[in-house]
Amino acid sequence: MRDAVDGECEVHYLTKLAYAGIPAGFEGLVDVVHTIEKSTNEVIAELGAIGFDYVVDLHNNLRSGRVKRSLKALHFTVEKRNVAKWKLVRGWRTTPIPHIVERYTAVLTAFGVKTPDSWPTLWPTEAPTERRGLCIAIGATHGGKRMPVALLRKVVEAFNGVPIALIGGPSDVEDAQSIAAGFEHVRNAVGQFSLEESAHLIQSSQAALAGDTGMMHLAAALKTPVVTVWGCTRPSLGMAAWKPVSGSVNLEPEGRGEKPCSKLGDRCQFKGHRKDDWCTHHVSDTRVIAALKPLLV
Repeated sequence: MRDAVDGECEVHYLTKLAYAGIPAGFEGLVDVVHTIEKSTNEVIAELGAIGFDYVVDLHNNLRSGRVKRSLKALHFTVEKRNVAKWKLVRGWRTTPIPHIVERYTAVLTAFGVKTPDSWPTLWPTEAPTERRGLCIAIGATHGGKRMPVALLRKVVEAFNGVPIALIGGPSDVEDAQSIAAGFEHVRNAVGQFSLEESAHLIQSSQAALAGDTGMMHLAAALKTPVVTVWGCTRPSLGMAAWKPVSGSVNLEPEGRGEKPCSKLGDRCQFKGHRKDDWCTHHVSDTRVIAALKPLLV
């Protein structure tokens, strides 16, 4: 965006407080970060006093709509493709949704922005001289994206001689304790690391294991091979890791068809949301271990 605008520009970024660490990773790309805890009312007056020329809406929801109406600046909005996603979930569509990065780029075509060839550098630091071990991101917001504890216990057991680190949020602490119990080669950092610290841990690892989550995208951005366990969401929804490095693998559930159960992973067409038998439970440990083995030798 900055390179596409003719002349100098100042880029501001609005996000929830919980995600404030994300733009901090794009050093030099964002000038000012604004945050909210619950409502855009917290920042509307502050933003209005700045006098923006353009507003780029990458959410296209009620909150971002209110910001656009309040600022009364020329705005550009991402196409969410919700109808197409709904048809995909219902089985009335088989064509994959265009990737989210392509849809984000399309928002700014008026400025001549083109889809980049690679990720920008995140949290610029000296690159690790040697990558070691496996980083497992155990958390997910919805059950249809969460890898089961039993699966992760099998993975940890299979790589007994490999240093393994667990990362996740405060809500994942109990699961992390169950996964790490009895394994001396496992470092449990769940609920302890900031986003930046988690990023450095992923970057220093030979491989990452994740569900359909932000950590999957972060691994791809940091050029760490990522094995992704898919469940009630699928890559066809346009949210798979973008330009992951060689060795990265998408593992979709066996015996559950090709269409996603839901666009968010909060419902399961096989009633997994009622009996804790989500589609992620139908990706076998043998497949996960086989995908990770060549990355950890």
